[in-house]
Amino acid sequence: MTYLIVGLDRRTHSRWHDNVSADDIGTAKRIARARAQAQAIDLVVAAVIGPNSAVISDPADELLVESKVA
Repeated sequence: MTYLIVGLDRRTHSRWHDNVSADDIGTAKRIARARAQAQAIDLVVAAVIGPNSAVISDPADELLVESKVA
């Protein structure tokens, strides 16, 4: 699946985006971070956009938030 990864550079707060083909959201985010790092960008992923322009949440992020609340 192709995802559009949108984020910011932590140092400059510049916008960043790239299309990434991956099997799941977590892998897409890791690929995006690696690509950004190769461009000397410290990426903070703001959104993952999937098919039909749907903003998709990462299940791993949701589990992390739930465990911090508990």
